[in-house]
Amino acid sequence: MEITYIEEVKDITVLNGKTGAVVDEATDVDGSLIVGVVIYHDALSVNPSMIKASLYGNQKELSKMQHIDNYRSREASYSEGFKPVEPMESGKRIRFEIRADSAFTADFKAQLILIKEKRKNC
Repeated sequence: MEITYIEEVKDITVLNGKTGAVVDEATDVDGSLIVGVVIYHDALSVNPSMIKASLYGNQKELSKMQHIDNYRSREASYSEGFKPVEPMESGKRIRFEIRADSAFTADFKAQLILIKEKRKNC
């Protein structure tokens, strides 16, 4: 069995003066399984000392609210560098939430990257 990793990107912006934002939408229908997530962000350009994120899918918690840096590993290879989540079929709704301990002093931009496995019998 051959496994191919594909990505789906969800953008999120928390506006200046706000403490959080939510993306709530369906994922692409492509016959894959969502197996992990990575979050890239521009936290150096904003003021809050603690920024957290969580992910819900298929009406259950896939990843608890936690420090946003737990969603990224710079030391691992691509297939090992994502935060694993309980596998979920693509095409389902996700709810991605970012919260900060104080208001952002500039627009905060982040990308949730869903890591998906597509399996093919050889």
